[in-house]
Amino acid sequence: MKNPRHAAVRLVGLTVVGTVLGGCLTSQPILQNGDANSAEVGYTGGDVASTLPIASRHCASYERVARLVDSTPWLAYYACDRR
Repeated sequence: MKNPRHAAVRLVGLTVVGTVLGGCLTSQPILQNGDANSAEVGYTGGDVASTLPIASRHCASYERVARLVDSTPWLAYYACDRR
């Protein structure tokens, strides 16, 4: 006979893991890496244009403008050019 308490603990643990993993699959673009010269923005859904506001905000913090250099289906690479 199984202990109902163990089943409850297991259910809570699976719920927590599911919630954490679900957060990794967000459709919102997010800055992965960046400095004064570049920005790497992660995204999903195949719309690289959705990454420009994130890169622009990052580059603007260094008084620079974002220029798309390259992209993959999940990462957009920007150069931060001087104004």
